[in-house]
Amino acid sequence: MNMKIFVIPLTAISIGALAACGPSQTQSETPTQIWHELVACARAHGMPNLPDPTIDSHGRASFPQGAPTPAPATRQACQSIYNRLPAAVRDSAAPDIAMEIEFAQCMRAHGLTDWPDPDADGNYPLPLDLAPAMKSGPQWDRIKTAWDACRAFNPSGHISASQPHG
Repeated sequence: MNMKIFVIPLTAISIGALAACGPSQTQSETPTQIWHELVACARAHGMPNLPDPTIDSHGRASFPQGAPTPAPATRQACQSIYNRLPAAVRDSAAPDIAMEIEFAQCMRAHGLTDWPDPDADGNYPLPLDLAPAMKSGPQWDRIKTAWDACRAFNPSGHISASQPHG
């Protein structure tokens, strides 16, 4: 099954879903340097068009909307670089699946009974009747009302959604 990933509104790429064990950062390298090395690695291992991230003052990276999720082979190839990032930077990029599930439960409780639980990467495989309407169309008002009511379970304000082609 082909999947199309889209993000509402902006989100960080799921490179943060990589495991968090391994060699530590050296004192001379910064999170910014490591992120740029990680992007170069991803480009060399199957993601040639991966855009550069914007890196905040805390070393957290955010990628432009529509940036692809790394394939397992890319993650494996670049894991040792990712592991050098400080834990606080790595942890901020990984989805909090437990909170994402609470968000899904809240969305269902607020009228979107077919809102799915997230997958392991924190993406919501939305049914066709919801996905095309994410920011327009007749369903958007229902989605926005539920989203606003469930804000406590979605502090980032981002939703990563996938839609099956069909």
